[in-house]
Amino acid sequence: MGLNTKVLSRLAWFYTGFVIVNFASLLWLFITSYLTIYTDIPLPYFMLYIPSNIAVLALITLALILGLYVYLGVVLIRGGLERGYVPTAFAAAMVIGIVLLFIRQFIASLISLIIALALMVGVYAVLTSIATHRASRYMWLVSTLLIIVTVILALISRSVVNYVVATIQSLSILACAIEVWLIMGRQSQSVVT
Repeated sequence: MGLNTKVLSRLAWFYTGFVIVNFASLLWLFITSYLTIYTDIPLPYFMLYIPSNIAVLALITLALILGLYVYLGVVLIRGGLERGYVPTAFAAAMVIGIVLLFIRQFIASLISLIIALALMVGVYAVLTSIATHRASRYMWLVSTLLIIVTVILALISRSVVNYVVATIQSLSILACAIEVWLIMGRQSQSVVT
């Protein structure tokens, strides 16, 4: 597979960041939706479950995740794996698509975002190929297939898409947690011996 100890330790930072960012965004959504909808507690503005706050959270989460994908790409490229260009190209396509959307170039934005979607499948395929544990490899593989299913479902029925996306996010968090656990375990064993 070609992943040495140095690359694995750097990948542990990617996996850790991925878990923290995704878990924090899910936790914020859960807590704020519960507090806003089911309690009469006066909340600060940033804790209100309203469309503008959800959009801001989505943009912050997207920026952090794209930064993590660029980091993943750089780590893989510096480790001698050409697959590292896929996450970097995905991040670039997403940024270009979003910028084109903000400047109202809708057709060009759509093309860029479709390319980004194809590259996202590639990113998950890369993550599947570099996984060091069988369970996380299968989770990345199922997530990859679910991304394709999500695109098909988005064309048919959008009501199920949120649940599939939540499943993808949950599987990704679990796969990253397994990888961090395994990498840290290997590093602690190599320090002891």
